[in-house]
Amino acid sequence: MAKRGEVKTSRKKKSEELDITGFKLLPSAKPPLFHGYTVRKTVSSYFWGKKLRPFILEQQGKKCAVCGWTPKHETEMKRLHLHEIEKYDFDNKVCHLIDIQLICWKCHSFQHIVRTKSVSTKEQWEDLMLHFIRVNGCPAEIVNQFDLVVTKALQQEDNSGKPLEARSLEEIFKLAKKPAKFTIHPSIPFAEELKKQIEKKGLLYEFEQQE
Repeated sequence: MAKRGEVKTSRKKKSEELDITGFKLLPSAKPPLFHGYTVRKTVSSYFWGKKLRPFILEQQGKKCAVCGWTPKHETEMKRLHLHEIEKYDFDNKVCHLIDIQLICWKCHSFQHIVRTKSVSTKEQWEDLMLHFIRVNGCPAEIVNQFDLVVTKALQQEDNSGKPLEARSLEEIFKLAKKPAKFTIHPSIPFAEELKKQIEKKGLLYEFEQQE
């Protein structure tokens, strides 16, 4: 029977050998500190659904930016989601919205992999694994290493600032009580209108001016 240290070493070696650089679809997860905080939930539902969504549907060709899936009927259009691509500043508890990507419901499931795994049935999960294999063109055996894929993908995500695990409990509690603030990248459609709506709620982060 393998000892715990040997198992950890073997897992680390497998993780190092795993190459995910060419994958088009990778799992992701929003840091717990930012759960519940999104630009979509901060601005009006009318603006998001009736102005921004139709614009992005047309702008991005009504197809998934990751796998290329295109709805065949108008009734399937709801299966294309607006995915907020974010970077996180833990020091100031700021969520930087850097892009909005049009992706299908299956690809979107991988962007919230922790929740997806917890709520999916066995059949749903197997279907998602087939989608993952098809989109990335990888061997079916990757399913047996999917936990390593998740670990490696999350490690590669760019979250700036001092990580939570390196903070004291007092710092963590202090951060948890603060509301998250947002910034909007200027290339995002209707960026100024998004900023105005967020500013009205006192949640727009202003960068400190350097002298």
